[in-house]
Amino acid sequence: MRTFIFLIILFLTVSLLTASAQSVQPYLAIIKGKDNVSYKGILQRVDANNVILNSEKGMETVPFHMIKSIKIRVPKKGYKVKNFTPDTSKDKKYRQNSAGKFVDEWGNDEPSLTDIKDGVIASVVGNILINSVALPVSKINPSISNFKIDYDQSKYNSQLNELTYYSIHYQANPDTAAELRKIKEISLKPTEQQQ
Repeated sequence: MRTFIFLIILFLTVSLLTASAQSVQPYLAIIKGKDNVSYKGILQRVDANNVILNSEKGMETVPFHMIKSIKIRVPKKGYKVKNFTPDTSKDKKYRQNSAGKFVDEWGNDEPSLTDIKDGVIASVVGNILINSVALPVSKINPSISNFKIDYDQSKYNSQLNELTYYSIHYQANPDTAAELRKIKEISLKPTEQQQ
């Protein structure tokens, strides 16, 4: 029995330590507002009246009555052009064989200048084609979640909890007591329905 209790305490301790060491994931919020004004930035905090973003302009506070919709996305890193040229400069050593030709260790002839020039042109064209297709594909960033507020406080309040989960403030300071109450309420619902 003592071993069982010890294992439970150990499990809870490890669970709490890993939960507190969880990293914060920034989410990009794109807010469509009145008069076609849009706001874009990292979702910092959400409260009963405002959404606070960290944008390029600094901290921006957007009141709920100015919000038509909010899209949540994962911020993407910039695309870096990649080089798809095969590495042919692996210090191949060419030696003169008995016929007077320069060959590598497997007997392949040394490439001529025209062969090298054709290979370089093909590599450059291939790199341009591959990167020109990969760049637009890398820009695709679908929304994780969409919230329709339509300048209405009741719609905003009904979606406030879910929207809060994406904010940096909530991720860094979660309300664990409220979450435990929610879990308890959810776990009690099926037993109440059975009676």
